[in-house]
Amino acid sequence: MAPPLWVIGAPRSGTTFLARVLDHHPGIFLTNETRIMLLFSRMLNRWVDARRLLATSKTEILDSLWRHTPGLIEQIYRDLGAQPGQRWGDKYPQYADGDLDPEALTTIDRLFPDSQYVHIIRDPRAVVASIVSKEWLGFDEAIDAWRAFVTHARAFGVIVGEGRYHELRFENLIQDGHSTVERAFTFLGLENHPNVDDFLWAEADSRTPVSAPMGRPGSIGREAWENRLDDSQVAKIEAELSGLMREYGYERESGG
Repeated sequence: MAPPLWVIGAPRSGTTFLARVLDHHPGIFLTNETRIMLLFSRMLNRWVDARRLLATSKTEILDSLWRHTPGLIEQIYRDLGAQPGQRWGDKYPQYADGDLDPEALTTIDRLFPDSQYVHIIRDPRAVVASIVSKEWLGFDEAIDAWRAFVTHARAFGVIVGEGRYHELRFENLIQDGHSTVERAFTFLGLENHPNVDDFLWAEADSRTPVSAPMGRPGSIGREAWENRLDDSQVAKIEAELSGLMREYGYERESGG
């Protein structure tokens, strides 16, 4: 069985676009938010504790579920269209939600210990502006969400190691997609494919709107957030996330 592949990142960080890029490789079959691993994570870690769902022989049944669930999930992906030898998996930001589903990534890794994870990170100012624009969360909650998703995914990456965890930046994917994807494929142990390059060239000429983008599709830098955030909001994001922003190369407006 080819190692599964999971694309993660904070909401509005470009997970959908990255998954579309990777899915153009004939050796990859990625679904778009089937959320299948969240289903099984909650079943194996939470629902089994509900007495009305599982009472007698709980230990034996739970052990059997852990042993047989990987085969079931692989068969589901075969039914969805994955071909023998293809890297299959899902794109879903909430796999990295350390607050609502802190056990999701560890569950994936227990079920599929050879899994690989690609984590895409985007400027928090752009992410916060986009989340607030879509009215998913309030401004302060959006800041907390970016911090929580990014730090939880990175902490998990430290546990599984660089051979199975790869980070890339949304801005690099847009500005220098070919090199950025080439590094991702090297991590995945795959050769790049003309289909991927063709898709990237086509997107560079006329970027396809993905998941109701904010402003111009694929916008980066100030253009991704300057008309959506006022000065006080920008200052608050930069103050609260200053350390992480420096770490990821997103310099504060003051240059700090």
